[in-house]
Amino acid sequence: SKESSTSATSDVAAEVATASGELPPAALTSNAETIDDASHDPEALSRGELVYTVYCARCHGPEGRGDGEGVEQLPSRPRDFASSEWKFPKTFESIRRVVHDGIPGTPMPAAGAAFPASDIDAVSRHVLQLASRPPSKSTAANPKSERLAEAVRASGFLPSLIRQAPAATFADTRSGNSLSLDSLRGQPALLHFWGTTCIHCLAEFPRLIELQQSCQAAGLTILSVCADEDEESAVEAVGRRSAGEHPLYVDETGLATHRFQVQALPSYVLLDAHGRIVATRTGAIGCSPEQMLKLLNEVK
Repeated sequence: SKESSTSATSDVAAEVATASGELPPAALTSNAETIDDASHDPEALSRGELVYTVYCARCHGPEGRGDGEGVEQLPSRPRDFASSEWKFPKTFESIRRVVHDGIPGTPMPAAGAAFPASDIDAVSRHVLQLASRPPSKSTAANPKSERLAEAVRASGFLPSLIRQAPAATFADTRSGNSLSLDSLRGQPALLHFWGTTCIHCLAEFPRLIELQQSCQAAGLTILSVCADEDEESAVEAVGRRSAGEHPLYVDETGLATHRFQVQALPSYVLLDAHGRIVATRTGAIGCSPEQMLKLLNEVK
């Protein structure tokens, strides 16, 4: 029954809390009693994803595959949350304890003193959700080829650890129609994050329009996503003067810049035909149409 299940979960939580020596048993027990309901709370999950994306994804990766852009600075690569190689049970209580206490002797810090309990709960639920997904089949099996890396660098981009792009849905500022990244599978796409108050971003549109026209036959779609404004009319008023007829989009979720780890504007993320991130760039794009076509030939 639900009552007996809740009681058992509370017992496990109390045991974990007591073993940690830092978190009062009552605190975890209280959280455990509401986990069945809270884990299905969309607002809690959204908050958990936001906290995770801002503070954890750089190392653990946006999908928890251990493939974040910061892994090169770590002594060892974080585990894929979906793998079976865990040293403790994949439970909310165990994950919360690690988030709260950290792992001594590793880059994993203790969050207990830095975050409110509600955020620790939310991010722990999000990690549990990531851990429930099937193991990755593409991250380790698709290392960058030297030819791809050479084409990426020649175009002024930075090679990225190849990984599946996080889910994202954007709205066309003119039609209001939604466009998901999943719908672009089968063709390469260039995400262009720009801002209405970014002079360099607005000056970039003529070059982007040239690239789109030159690379259209190669299947390239350039998605210009406004990162500092989500009102279609406001984006249209500012961006249309520079973008002409080039499509403009707003982020429907408000999470795209976090999911794609955008730190400055303009920023670019190149996706291959399989929807995987293969290259990134921060700052004005400098490649010629010829260089972009050569790069696109490697990411089909």
